[in-house]
Amino acid sequence: MVVKYQSNGITVLLEPVEGVVSVSVGLWINKGSRDEMPEEYGYAHFVEHMLFKGTKKYSSKDIARMVDRVGGQHNAATNREYTCYYISVVRDYLELSLDILSEMYYNPLFDVEEISKEKNVIIEEIRMYEDTPDEFVHDLFMEKILDGHPLSHPILGTIEGIEKITRESILSFYDAIYGNENLIISIAGSFDVDVAKALIDKYFSVERSPLRRQICEAADNPVKLINNHVEKKLEQVHFCLGLPGFKRADTDRWGLYILSTILGGSMSSRLFQNIREKEGISYSIYSFHSSYVDCGVFGIYCATLPDKFYKTVELIVEECRKLYRDGITDEELADTKTFMKGNLALSLESNEVRMTQLARNEMTYGRYFDYNEIVAIIDSITMDDYMRVCHRIFKDKVFSIVSAGKLKKLKGELPDLSL
Repeated sequence: MVVKYQSNGITVLLEPVEGVVSVSVGLWINKGSRDEMPEEYGYAHFVEHMLFKGTKKYSSKDIARMVDRVGGQHNAATNREYTCYYISVVRDYLELSLDILSEMYYNPLFDVEEISKEKNVIIEEIRMYEDTPDEFVHDLFMEKILDGHPLSHPILGTIEGIEKITRESILSFYDAIYGNENLIISIAGSFDVDVAKALIDKYFSVERSPLRRQICEAADNPVKLINNHVEKKLEQVHFCLGLPGFKRADTDRWGLYILSTILGGSMSSRLFQNIREKEGISYSIYSFHSSYVDCGVFGIYCATLPDKFYKTVELIVEECRKLYRDGITDEELADTKTFMKGNLALSLESNEVRMTQLARNEMTYGRYFDYNEIVAIIDSITMDDYMRVCHRIFKDKVFSIVSAGKLKKLKGELPDLSL
């Protein structure tokens, strides 16, 4: 059973889990890179790094040693719509986790020397992403297909922007975002609810309000129709095909999960079987759906040799046409539902996944969907539901495409990308 309550302006979500000995604790800030002004691109991610660089009570080394000493794991992530810090430990060290996380949240030092060093670290991280073809093309895809939307810019920012960061500018962003009303504490695993409540009262009693709430303009359909290629010295051509998807709260999202799974969400999917197994022209190929508060993007990623690029694109588009034109069998629908339910059940064996689902459901829907409820939703999806989703995604649409690799010397042209 999930316990939800408010404490000092903070939303708290607690899920005790029987039969485990560990606990995962997460701090979730419902702000991410989309909440940055143009001059702040990369700031949400930079703040995430700086919170590990020392607090009033603990040095950076202290934080690492305290978690390592008890065999725990700690990390953080910056997304386009949220930022998360978490620690997973044996249940005896719940208090240690909350102590460390509260220090990081409320009392980071933002030391000038550490800021200078971290600027170099993040610049190297940006360069690493630019040298990682699949990461590069996904960032390029979002930048081009959502051009002008707050979701379009890279989470890491740019080298030029990171170089300009000062202590004052990064502190201003931190003060604007890191208030209690933007914070969710999510705990899942082996713990006593009353003990957890007492510890949250102890370590999160600081009164802290954000100085401002940044407003990001929403758009009903911001997805652009584009064809963009970056000539890059790579062995393969990496590319993404994209269409408008569904926003997070869209009730048809469950049907889209089924469509995406059948198309390219598993080793038995149509794209995997036909492009990789049958044709043998790609190692990595999959479909994906990125959903946000106000919009969504449905896409397909693939990497192939330059001389196979145009053929691969043509085969992928034809698979989508077949999916829309010919539909699926009752057996495919039933098998996909079973696959999704099995995947869900296996994922919930992890306290970290449970902790994550608690927070993300709260940020998106303001409530929690438990396993049985999700299973019931999946089971309720009919063939009519699936076909409605197919029509919404594919009918009268044309794929956008973003690619990176060596195509300049090749003769050929893109096939018809209409569906």
